[in-house]
Amino acid sequence: MQPRVTMPEATDHSPREYCADLVKTRDEDRWLAAGYAGDAERRKLLALYAFHCELRRIPSAVSEPALGEIRLQWWREALDEIRAGKRPRAHPAVEELAAAGFGAEGFAERIERVIDAHARPLYGEGFGDIADLTAWLEKTDGAVDALAAVALDGGEALAAAAEKAGAGFALAREGRVLAPTLADDISPKALTAAAEAAPVLRKAPGAAAPAVLHLALTRAYARRGERPFPTVKRLRLFSAMAFGWF
Repeated sequence: MQPRVTMPEATDHSPREYCADLVKTRDEDRWLAAGYAGDAERRKLLALYAFHCELRRIPSAVSEPALGEIRLQWWREALDEIRAGKRPRAHPAVEELAAAGFGAEGFAERIERVIDAHARPLYGEGFGDIADLTAWLEKTDGAVDALAAVALDGGEALAAAAEKAGAGFALAREGRVLAPTLADDISPKALTAAAEAAPVLRKAPGAAAPAVLHLALTRAYARRGERPFPTVKRLRLFSAMAFGWF
């Protein structure tokens, strides 16, 4: 018997539209960046990002860690079934992951690590220092960015850079909420990650660039200490896509 997981409310939207709407609502930066991808590539990105959004909202949707662990296990089993060639579970994000090819064995290890890492917030564990926080973000946001790079055939070098830079991006955007006591350390660490990854990100193949494009916003988040204005954000992404300005 499978653990019960609350399903999305009834909607007239297709699984693809559900994923796009979820990412637009909960992770606008990646949604905007995915808009620069071709149709097939955008579908892959939005399926992956929707999956990540689903994992990230588990802690706020459960009343105790055991219930969160059940939901994480549900996702593990859903991905296992896709890899085994079974019909995807009736969840729009699962259906889109299958349609986008994330049942391929080459994605399995990275996806498993992402799911495993999302257990930590269930237990209310804080972060002892900036290294601890950065390491966890590499396993979550950074690992998702690495998956995106691989899914768009960007290669392992780009994936490695995306993992480090993705953690820096998450630090700049969300670090002050995740670890308020580390606020003074967050911007320097995020800016260092952005600078170290920039040479590789600038060389991303054109088709793979949308997978890492949102990382161009790291400096804006780090320096402002808040979310950039919508227009500024869009202009920054356009400049990065057009000129490799990371």
